Amino acid sequence: MKNDAILPLTRAIAGVVVLFLVAAFIILFFLPDQTGTLFAWAIKPHMSSMYFGAAYLGGAWILAKTALGKRWHRVQAVFPAVAVFATAMLIATLLHWDRFSLGTAPFIAWLILYIVSPFLIPALWIYNRRTESPEPEESDVIVPDLARRITRLIGTFILILVTSGFLFPNLFIPIWPWELTPLTARVLCGWLSVIGTSAVMISLDPRWTGWRAILEGIFIAYSLVFVAAFMNPADFKTSIVNWYTVFMAIMLITIFVFYSIMESRRRQK
Repeated sequence: MKNDAILPLTRAIAGVVVLFLVAAFIILFFLPDQTGTLFAWAIKPHMSSMYFGAAYLGGAWILAKTALGKRWHRVQAVFPAVAVFATAMLIATLLHWDRFSLGTAPFIAWLILYIVSPFLIPALWIYNRRTESPEPEESDVIVPDLARRITRLIGTFILILVTSGFLFPNLFIPIWPWELTPLTARVLCGWLSVIGTSAVMISLDPRWTGWRAILEGIFIAYSLVFVAAFMNPADFKTSIVNWYTVFMAIMLITIFVFYSIMESRRRQK
């Protein structure tokens, strides 16, 4: 039935995943010195750990909306993004096996999660798409074509960039503003692929309600990354003011302004 419902199985699995993501956020963001024992591997510097933690919380926000929400189209874009990310994490794990805390409970949980997710998430997306409806909600508004084209272009560019960085991390490491290892470079590229994939996916949906949750999750994650940067200025190779923090600031301001404009239009409808 094309009623745009989020099916019970989708809700249940999303709810379980949220628990893992919130736990990862707490460990990585607040306990970066203890990642060697509480997480799958020891992450240094603090900036990398806190970046990953912030990203997990952004993902948890969107999946919580999946577990508790009513409309499939509002959250469906995150599923292909999570599938790409999970696949990247599995490959990174196999490539850097010796860097992980093998045999520990956190590593076993990590391994199980990223063996299962590359297959489970796409299957769940296909499963729930049977309810998908192209109809806008009653209070919905249409995203301007220009915004959709720009978002698709940005998403495509990010995917090309991070694919190159994942395949050749030694080309990516020198340009990043804080120290990365080949493993953290690949994990970082995996997280950036979430933005790229999500951007492409939402650009295919003209309904504003199909964009909101994704933009909220990105805004939450990168606001916390900004906080992490100010908490760890010594982690940066040069200065805390660099190409990346400037880009983050521009991105956050753009999302905030665009979100405010679209919500204003929706309320006036």
